[in-house]
Amino acid sequence: MKILPFVLFASFAFADTPPVPKVFKGMQGQKGQYQVEMLEAAGKSSARKMTICTDNLMKPHAEGKGRSEVSCKYKLLKDTADEAMIESTCNERTSTVTLKRENAKSILMSMQSTGPRGASNMKARYTYLGACREGQGTMSLDPDSPECKQMKAQAAQMDAKTRERLLAMCK
Repeated sequence: MKILPFVLFASFAFADTPPVPKVFKGMQGQKGQYQVEMLEAAGKSSARKMTICTDNLMKPHAEGKGRSEVSCKYKLLKDTADEAMIESTCNERTSTVTLKRENAKSILMSMQSTGPRGASNMKARYTYLGACREGQGTMSLDPDSPECKQMKAQAAQMDAKTRERLLAMCK
């Protein structure tokens, strides 16, 4: 499962990126927990759901840790209360992310990306759920999802620390 759209979604709040787009006004910026529903990835329809706590995604970056060697430049192409369009160029990949407000708590994200490995498209819906819970992990998956079923099936082959960390996402 790719987490790029989730990291990209949260990355707009980091210091080296453009300001938080106006489309997030009334949603506490990007802090808190969001239900993420993957609608389309790589041109295929998808109905995967997960929950992310953007506070946790932001923590390593706020402390100056976990920064990758990828150099990105961001350009805010459109910034209204109902829609934002952000272009990012990271090394040889260029992506355009469009965020459209569906209602007070929901944003539809679409991303078109081109680079050395070809073009890709993705669509996801982010629904703001409120503040992250105490001790909540960065990402939580539906316990009945194919990803959780696969992790549970492979749990016996993992060391205890890895097993605990991965299975915590399936609660």
